[in-house]
Amino acid sequence: MSFFTGKEIQVPDDISKILQPQEEVLLAAQQARSTNLINPDTIFLTTKRLMIRKPTSLGLRKNIEDYRFADIANVKLHKGIVRSSILLKVRFLSDDLEIDNISKEAGDKIVQLIQQGIAGALDSAQPQEKTPSALQQDIIDKIKELAKLKDQGILSDDEFKTKKAELLERL
Repeated sequence: MSFFTGKEIQVPDDISKILQPQEEVLLAAQQARSTNLINPDTIFLTTKRLMIRKPTSLGLRKNIEDYRFADIANVKLHKGIVRSSILLKVRFLSDDLEIDNISKEAGDKIVQLIQQGIAGALDSAQPQEKTPSALQQDIIDKIKELAKLKDQGILSDDEFKTKKAELLERL
């Protein structure tokens, strides 16, 4: 049945290599082979963007188009009897972008994920590690040094509290 409708696939290495840190592929789908028998296009939706991989030269070369969710204005789904097509209005492009010959199930998922991406719900689903910046770490180190000086009796409690308050204000 995938000959006529397309199918969901595994993520190939060439796509995995270009993912940004903390970016995950949420869906990978291939167009139906009935329109492009040798090399159908492949669609990848990540937590940050939509990528379309278009093989050329009998599959020896691949062009990868990349569309950030922030650049997509809206998305439309056209359901046919057997397969779907998706129309995207992309900012900075004069023509609409069409992804056609996708299975109806994959079309529904793609549209849903694109809408979530436009709303900003996909990228925020990724937990961001909160690492202190270099300035924050520098201030923390200085407070630790001041605490050692206080423990050694070089600074009084009042001097330590004053300097600590000054450093914390800079955070």
